[in-house]
Amino acid sequence: MAKRKLTPEQKQYLIDLKKKPNEDDIRYKEIIKQQLLKDDILIYLLNNKKLEDSGAENDEYFGINILPEFLIPDTQTDVQNYLCYETAFETQTRTSLRSNFNPDIKRQTIIFYIMCNDKTDIVSEIGAARHDLIAGVIIDRFHGSNLFGTQLVLISDQPSVTDNHYSTRTLIFEQKTTNSLTTSEGKSFNLRR
Repeated sequence: MAKRKLTPEQKQYLIDLKKKPNEDDIRYKEIIKQQLLKDDILIYLLNNKKLEDSGAENDEYFGINILPEFLIPDTQTDVQNYLCYETAFETQTRTSLRSNFNPDIKRQTIIFYIMCNDKTDIVSEIGAARHDLIAGVIIDRFHGSNLFGTQLVLISDQPSVTDNHYSTRTLIFEQKTTNSLTTSEGKSFNLRR
């Protein structure tokens, strides 16, 4: 069976999803990806010697050390450090303790999972744990920012371990944003009433 290929129009359609106003998950993940990949300090802290030695550009860390989901490859031949992120949206309900009910507002969370292998977790020239330094940079870059139109607030910062080999930090940011006030019909957008 022949491998399926996309037409140029189909490929462009998928690329354009990253910019559509009602595709928040895809659009937000693209913004996060761009923010992480342009940060040379984060790239340094991820400490991928194979990529560093090959002279890799920052965008080559995506899919290897920077992942848009919380999923780590089963088999690892090299020591790796990971920075994963996810987004989630929740419509405000009448029983919500955080605010009064408003169907036009939803709560958005961005979750960062930082996992650093115990063999490389201490950054000796700084004298601190790698997972804590990565968390500090992310907090500095995202907390209080308006990257998505309204202010992000850090609501949780939890250290942990996944097994005997990884030190972790989980950061959760939250913001309130509009609740899909547009619908897409082909290439046009109409306000819902």
